[in-house]
Amino acid sequence: MTSSKSNDNAQRTDPAEKSFGELLDIGIAWSESMYKRAESWVLDGQKASYGASVARIIYGLAILLIVLTNFADRNFIWGSASGWSENLRTDSAWPGIFGFYTGDESSGLFTLKFLLFAATGLALLLGWHTRTVAILALYLYISLVNQGPVSVDQADNAFRIMLFYFCFTDMSQHWSLDARRKRRRIARGKAPTLWAAPDWLRSLSHNLALIAVSVQIFIIYVTAGLSKVQGNLWERGTAIYYPLNVEKFQPWPFLSDLASTNGLMIGIITYFSVYIQVFFPFLLLVRWTRVLGLIGIMGMHVGIGILMGLGVFSLTMVAADVIFVRNGTYAAVERWLTPRLVRLRDRVLPGRRTRAGSEVADQPADVTEPAYAGSATPAAEHSRT
Repeated sequence: MTSSKSNDNAQRTDPAEKSFGELLDIGIAWSESMYKRAESWVLDGQKASYGASVARIIYGLAILLIVLTNFADRNFIWGSASGWSENLRTDSAWPGIFGFYTGDESSGLFTLKFLLFAATGLALLLGWHTRTVAILALYLYISLVNQGPVSVDQADNAFRIMLFYFCFTDMSQHWSLDARRKRRRIARGKAPTLWAAPDWLRSLSHNLALIAVSVQIFIIYVTAGLSKVQGNLWERGTAIYYPLNVEKFQPWPFLSDLASTNGLMIGIITYFSVYIQVFFPFLLLVRWTRVLGLIGIMGMHVGIGILMGLGVFSLTMVAADVIFVRNGTYAAVERWLTPRLVRLRDRVLPGRRTRAGSEVADQPADVTEPAYAGSATPAAEHSRT
């Protein structure tokens, strides 16, 4: 009797025996479940809050690097001595609103405007009024591109696109003056901000922007990898050799020569750069392969920045890659690092030791995230993108 019932149950649960209506019901139930999961992911808290904060810091460093490396030639590239590129500017596709920088102004006035761009980088680095400053930084950067079209390359596209998406995220939840200001307001019994959008709207904007960054980075990597596959030099494993021997891409000739004289190393780097880009989206699906993928892709960009001098491009891509690191990983590093930094500060600057500083050393890392209405839930804080 028991065996007969088991056979009957097996027959009823056999997908091949199900009617079209039953299969349709299963499909509808699965679709509803996936929709609810997607809705919960998008609306229930802001994901990758640590990664977005790291991206803010990296973008601040990139802007400061742009200003520092071009400060001596600023007038020749964008300022009063940039008349040689006037014909290129007339063909610019950017509208006139992006005309903050002009070649008609004095050298002193242009320098002040150029330093304003540096100030936005410093503000992003420190997390001061982050959202407003990020929009201003994007506007000033596009204005520089409009004024000096020959001063940029294809890396400029990634810089603008990624920064545009990040303007819709909350990049100030950790390691920022904005987060400290919110904590102080809460300690005084005030609301964290004077005005805030509804929780669901802020989460929606933040998470959709992260999705946009992810899709963009996947497109860039896969497209670049597939285009490499079609080249004979990449197929033979020698493509990396040639840019390493171009003087323009040799900020450290000794390192370039050291890398290019090792045939085995050239072959490994060449093939590795192809495979890591083509398969990067798939490596993120499993935790241990995600670790390998992120270390590999970030290592590739560090190598490009050091060996080829493409520092801004490398920082831009790393700023997008860091959102794939889990919040739990950042929080663990923060818990380990914070008390050690406080003790180091107290030893170096004993006169600045304060009671508040001692308390910070003993507090867990998640105190950087104020517990106010609208903040991400603990589950969302430790979820991955």
